[in-house]
Amino acid sequence: MAGKTTEAREVTEGQLWIRALRAPFLVASVLPFLVGILAAYQAANVFDPLLFALSLVGVILFHLATNMLNDNFDYRSGNDLAVEHQNPFAGGSRVLITGRVNVKMHLAVALTIFVAGIADGLLIFFLLGGFGTPAGQLLFVIGVIGAVTVYSYVGPPLKLANRGLGEFFVGLAFGPLVVVGAYLVQTGTVTPGAVFLSLSMGLLVAAILWINEFPDVSADVSVGKKTLMARLGPERSVNVYIGLVVTAFLMPVLASILRLVPPTTALTLLAVPLAMRAARGLRANYQDPHALIPTNAGTVGLTVVFSILLLLGLGLGIWIRI
Repeated sequence: MAGKTTEAREVTEGQLWIRALRAPFLVASVLPFLVGILAAYQAANVFDPLLFALSLVGVILFHLATNMLNDNFDYRSGNDLAVEHQNPFAGGSRVLITGRVNVKMHLAVALTIFVAGIADGLLIFFLLGGFGTPAGQLLFVIGVIGAVTVYSYVGPPLKLANRGLGEFFVGLAFGPLVVVGAYLVQTGTVTPGAVFLSLSMGLLVAAILWINEFPDVSADVSVGKKTLMARLGPERSVNVYIGLVVTAFLMPVLASILRLVPPTTALTLLAVPLAMRAARGLRANYQDPHALIPTNAGTVGLTVVFSILLLLGLGLGIWIRI
């Protein structure tokens, strides 16, 4: 305990606020967003810089708000205080347990970021023609689902994670909502190819959340946060993780076979060795939060490499088309 207190004092309050944002995890939203943008350019040869910038800002704001709201509500529920492990990929940012960041101020900042994200989304909505266009109508639906997910993952009264629905909504938000939303804003339409790619990204982000829940399962259950992973139990949840990753790899391959996306998107298969390593690591260490750290990191790395390969495949598809 003394070591933790000393570490907390060595970090400045400003650094704690930066840590509260958990910005490194933005790769889980920005990369899917870029997949949607590049898929739109590959399919329709369109790119609107203003809509790109506004959409990117909106995605980042929503993600940062999600991070902070989750931490705040977890702290208020006693979840953070029940976490005993030192796995940096689970348990949130842990800035509130230092006692140096005001809980009410933290929530106010989180809600301000959240409202700014909503305002950004409404601006895009009106630029697309509002309810007067199919694109505007669909974007409104995407925005509403996204906003509900941001606040209600652990926020009252829905508390999606507590009901075993959190993993589904996170995968939906960071996959289909982000990828299809980016594609829609640029093209005004949605194609089956974009949906297939969005599913692959959503499944991988869900896998990140899923494996990060293993170290937290005891703390989660102790405060009534019965995630789907906790409900299934660690042993069965290992198989679910493998299923999420395998299905993510199948999506671009199936889409390319159906000629919905360029065949070059199958470059994502080059990341299979990383997936196999992560699966082996989880099977071997799912009961040890500390030993699981490399696999938690490996799942994030797998998602990054998969996304880059997918972006490269789409880029090659543009070059081949030209």
